[in-house]
Amino acid sequence: MNRRLRLLVVASEFPYPPNHGGRADIWRRLQMLKRLGCDVSLICWYDDQPDTRPNAEALAVVENEVASLQALPNQRGFKRNGLRLLQMLKGIPSHVAARAVYGDQRTEIHRAAKVFSADAVLLDSLYGGLLAFDLSAALRIPMFFRSHNIEHRYFAGQAAAANNLRDRMAWSLARLNLGRFELKVMQSAQVCFDISADDIAWWADRGVKGAQWLPPLSEAAISPPAVSETAPIRELAFLGNLNTPNNVQGIHWLVEQVMPIVWSLRPQTILHVAGSRPAASIKTLFSGSDKLRLYEDVPNVMTFLMDSAVLVNPVLTGSGVNVKTLDMLMTQRPVVSTPQGVAGLVPELKALCDVADSAENFAQRLVAQLNSPNIDLSKREKARPLFGPEAIQAMIDRMRTEITDKRIEA
Repeated sequence: MNRRLRLLVVASEFPYPPNHGGRADIWRRLQMLKRLGCDVSLICWYDDQPDTRPNAEALAVVENEVASLQALPNQRGFKRNGLRLLQMLKGIPSHVAARAVYGDQRTEIHRAAKVFSADAVLLDSLYGGLLAFDLSAALRIPMFFRSHNIEHRYFAGQAAAANNLRDRMAWSLARLNLGRFELKVMQSAQVCFDISADDIAWWADRGVKGAQWLPPLSEAAISPPAVSETAPIRELAFLGNLNTPNNVQGIHWLVEQVMPIVWSLRPQTILHVAGSRPAASIKTLFSGSDKLRLYEDVPNVMTFLMDSAVLVNPVLTGSGVNVKTLDMLMTQRPVVSTPQGVAGLVPELKALCDVADSAENFAQRLVAQLNSPNIDLSKREKARPLFGPEAIQAMIDRMRTEITDKRIEA
């Protein structure tokens, strides 16, 4: 019998609470790795500010899912900013440089990593890449990489979608040297587990071979909800973070261009939007209308989705895979999406969504689904293993094979 796989996971951010897609992706994978028999030592970063610093409860929740945890403050200040700038002058992207470790902190990380005796490093998202390289070389163990996006293209899309100069400049500056570093990580990893089937093809054209598709897990894969037997209490619903530029842009498009057409055909329809940290423009957009409802940080993602008649993904830009689309596909409700909302999914999953590429078509699909829901539940059920625990088991099996082969070669 194989012993438990021991993974040193380097993640770009503290994964709890899982209140946006990137965090949810990491958090659900950590939970499933434990359930499938892996021991994980987690190293991650958090923004060292009063409203973002993990409290004792959040730390305890994460510690319950991993064998050990090192949560590092992503600090600011004159000295730290100077070190970050020095790394950037060496060609290291800004968000990667912000997570560089030095001195006693690096020594302690290496000491704990040696005690843990990992079989491999798993870099879960790009920005802990310097530490992942360092640990892989020092411990002489392979590094695997789970990509969340084509990051430099994602940043370009966020810059284009930003609605003010400050945000556009911040997203643009963060792109400096990002593509070059991203390619280095992809080429150096023993295997790239990519969030997006489309991204695998894009990287293959640039020399990255052997990648394996690893979509996000749905929340329902961790905590399967009871099938809702009651009539939905909401009509149209969207759930996702409400502060990143692409989501904010998509919600504005939905409210300003799609919903007027819906209301001309179905005046009584109410749009319900839920998510974390809604941007000021979203709050303004939803104020003063009895046909628009805004919810901040709903307690249960799947309950909110299952209690809605038609689920909507209006995102117009981005890359990777929308975690929210996979959550929607775990319900028994129709999903109406833009092409970007299903980007990165394999054809079997894209076919389960009602896809529309213009405001008029989108509105017509929404009305049609509200009036007469059309969903093939048998096909949806058959496709769910593609983004369920089976996908994580396939990742584990691939890592075991690669680790064994590397030991034989040594």
